[in-house]
Amino acid sequence: MLASRLRAVIRGPNDSRVRATWRVLLAMPVLWVLTGGVLAGNVQTAVGWIPSGQGSAAGLAQSLLHAGFFLVALAVWARYLDARPLSDYGVSATPAWVLDLVAGFGAVVVGFVVWIGVGAAMGDVTVTTALSASQGSLGLGLVVAATALLLHAAVQQLVFFRVILGSAAEGLGSRDLSRSRAFAGALVAAVVLFVAMHGSAGPLRILDLAVAGCVFGLLAFHTGEVALGMGAHFGALFAGGVVFAPAASTGDGLVVFEVTGSLPGLLGTVNQYGFPKMVVAYLALLAWVQWRRGAISVGNGTVQPATD
Repeated sequence: MLASRLRAVIRGPNDSRVRATWRVLLAMPVLWVLTGGVLAGNVQTAVGWIPSGQGSAAGLAQSLLHAGFFLVALAVWARYLDARPLSDYGVSATPAWVLDLVAGFGAVVVGFVVWIGVGAAMGDVTVTTALSASQGSLGLGLVVAATALLLHAAVQQLVFFRVILGSAAEGLGSRDLSRSRAFAGALVAAVVLFVAMHGSAGPLRILDLAVAGCVFGLLAFHTGEVALGMGAHFGALFAGGVVFAPAASTGDGLVVFEVTGSLPGLLGTVNQYGFPKMVVAYLALLAWVQWRRGAISVGNGTVQPATD
């Protein structure tokens, strides 16, 4: 009797999967904190071939290790908690998927270039070259930084805007909510956890993260995949942290251009994602979805409410 009651609490009545509520609550500590915590702990120093320090090689090694632990955790998650194949997590090696990834990246990078260009033309922004490395080491540094940031964006997209977003949509959809309310509730859950993961307290930083999270979640709902969101996420990290970076925040990391000043008001907020640019990029990607798929819808593919 106790075993059956416990099973009813943990698993749904009609299938063998762990209930959506538990999947939402467990996704962040299991898939993000656990894999990231292992990397941040003593594993790096215990394994001698992993470079240590702040250099590019160390950063890339840490990112690869993080990604490796995450893939193992995701495979276990898919098999024992979600009871679905890894192919259902919105990632594929098809040309169309890769093209969406590139489109998401390009939309955000173009947004950054245009926004900073407008600020420079108005005299509110000054852009200076920050490069001092030789061309050979610069190229390697950019490749290493891009690889690390892409892996970082991929992990975040899969945790927050596939596992959490999809599980929340399924769970809410099983509770007699309309599709629109189920999607809205799932988006709120994913964005709240996405903001909380970054541990930010400043109001502008929270706004920046919340808007970016909404964009990532909506892109997942429109396509049922993480390609557009992953590309946009990667583009924001790369453009806002490597290509352009506020002069006050540049340290030992590789930066191509230092940016001083900003456009007035909220339009000029200098944050990692740059929420005005993310909104413009989202509108551009809606046009991309319309062109590529012939329609803009919500709930395509694997991210949709289903009976828990």
